[in-house]
Amino acid sequence: MARYRKGKDAKYAETISDDEDQKGIKCSVIENYWQREADIPVHQSIFNISEQPFSAINATLLPDSFVEASEIFDEFGFRIDCKVNSNNLLPVETSQNRMRWIALLEFGHDDVKEELTWSKVDVEKLDSEKLMTLIHEVGIAHSLRPFLWPRFCGATKKKAASAFSYFEVIKHCDKDKSSASAQIEKDLSRILPNNICFWHSGSKGIESLRRVLKSIAYIYPDVGYCQGMGVIAASLLLFCPEETVFWIIASLIEDIFPPNYYSLSFLGLQADERVSQHLIGIHLPELHNILKDNDVELSLITVNWFLTAFASVLSMRVLLRVWDCLFVFGGVTMFRVLISILKIKEDDLIEMKYNENITVEVFNTISQIPVSLSNPGYLMELCTSFEFSITAEFIERARKQQQAILLASQGVIINTNNVTNLPKQHVRRRKLVGSKSFVQQIFASSKEQDIENDPKTKNVRLTELIVDLRDAVLHICRYFIECDESFKRVVNLQADYSAEDRQNEKEEFLKTRHNEYRRARALLDFRRQDEDELGFRKNDIITVICEKDEHCWVGEVNGLRGWFPAKFVEIVDDRGRDYTIYGDEAVYPEITDKIRRRLASALKLILDHGLRKSGVLNFASHPWLFIEEMSQSFVQKHYNAVYSRLTLCSTFSLDQDGE
Repeated sequence: MARYRKGKDAKYAETISDDEDQKGIKCSVIENYWQREADIPVHQSIFNISEQPFSAINATLLPDSFVEASEIFDEFGFRIDCKVNSNNLLPVETSQNRMRWIALLEFGHDDVKEELTWSKVDVEKLDSEKLMTLIHEVGIAHSLRPFLWPRFCGATKKKAASAFSYFEVIKHCDKDKSSASAQIEKDLSRILPNNICFWHSGSKGIESLRRVLKSIAYIYPDVGYCQGMGVIAASLLLFCPEETVFWIIASLIEDIFPPNYYSLSFLGLQADERVSQHLIGIHLPELHNILKDNDVELSLITVNWFLTAFASVLSMRVLLRVWDCLFVFGGVTMFRVLISILKIKEDDLIEMKYNENITVEVFNTISQIPVSLSNPGYLMELCTSFEFSITAEFIERARKQQQAILLASQGVIINTNNVTNLPKQHVRRRKLVGSKSFVQQIFASSKEQDIENDPKTKNVRLTELIVDLRDAVLHICRYFIECDESFKRVVNLQADYSAEDRQNEKEEFLKTRHNEYRRARALLDFRRQDEDELGFRKNDIITVICEKDEHCWVGEVNGLRGWFPAKFVEIVDDRGRDYTIYGDEAVYPEITDKIRRRLASALKLILDHGLRKSGVLNFASHPWLFIEEMSQSFVQKHYNAVYSRLTLCSTFSLDQDGE
């Protein structure tokens, strides 16, 4: 059992077993124990699982000391509400279930003569029928999860085949100034605030979580950082070492979840939402009709479920069983769990169709279903019942079909029936320079060049670059359209790809720009006294209609027109930022993310495309540096002509805007 040192105001949690077989496993040596994971015998456990607090988590994340308070913690380090009755909860692990799993491992590797260690374990050798039985009945033994999860999901193979190590990624992260770092720092303390390993900025878990999230954002530049990813990483860190968590998330991004699941476009997530709606219509038709007839937007709930792989809504005992299936069966588990959760309350939801406030009641009830689940066995039983109707092959076809529809709506593809060569089907991984020896780099680069020079690969990659840039531009356009409802009637976001001559577009734009009304800012309050006067308050933005009289101008504010003293306002520069309806980054930070992160990232990928990476000059660069350099080069080319013109205009007092 977990032992607590008695002190004045502190207690120490040490997972020290009373059995002689566990004497070598102590908190002081667990970190080294993780590092030699490959040599650990399968029958040996680093967890001292009991009903005591913190007995089922990685002890290296526990604080060395903490003030004794009234809070009670469970086996996973979460604060327990005293009102909650935990007596009916099943044990985290039983010795019988653990022995069944060890027997499965031993019989699957009977060809190994010496002691079976984790370095010799190959999960493909396990008896598939017995494996399925254990997964369905009891789940993976908790003390074996840190070792079996990465092997089932492919993280162990991914780590072995990688050209770089996790620690090399960390070193590169320290040199890189990513825009995702600031958002990661904001979210660290609020990802799992009720867990002792993550509840303040100085917690050990926070340090590990920071490194994992920054490493993922660095190695997958198209993905960056997503809050849902942080919840998954923090939950995994409770049981697995830091490096293992990194590779498990890499497997989730590359293999288990569809492409672009966490990318800026969320294309994969949108496709999964559409697939889930289709499945609800098949398996829960009456509930589907209720949701549709009452305008219940289920995606507002399920998006969070999918992004966090249910980690944000399920209790830890239930979540562990769900993740057992997720890492063994793959992404199809997400849909089986979703349908099973709705199936649990299907009858109650159908009975609400006669209620007066049905939309709100249905929405709230569905939101609370995962939180109310305490028995993982019943949920797993329902999931098992959908194994033959919701298959991995069906989900793969449905995902591609929905992705094709989404890409067609964006104008990327035309034929939605051809889903064999869809763009954006691969997650780009950053190439780390210097992670191999010189000879290895020569052979590796030749293989990579052969792949990159393949015509299909090049065409798909170029299409993806254009799609990302188009998405970034459209997001900015939609932002400004939402500023004023009148914009929706006049702004057309449909791109024109016809091959017509575009030389007159610049002249038309400049002509329209010249004929536009100027804007002015009110310097003080002006009260309206006559009907033909225009009243305004200080700092109001006034559209100037007429400036013929230098003393009295005609303007418009909020649909009202009238004259006002010209000296009461000042003209604002249309090139500035102060006149915009919502303001720019200084007033409304959302536009900062759309331009500096989304648009800038899309531009950088295009500007970087085709450039040879140098091992000598390996530094992070912002796309704005490229744009500045090109602008300066363009200005320098025309500098002499412009300077001569300005000199002539200044000498003879000519209008510089004239021809």
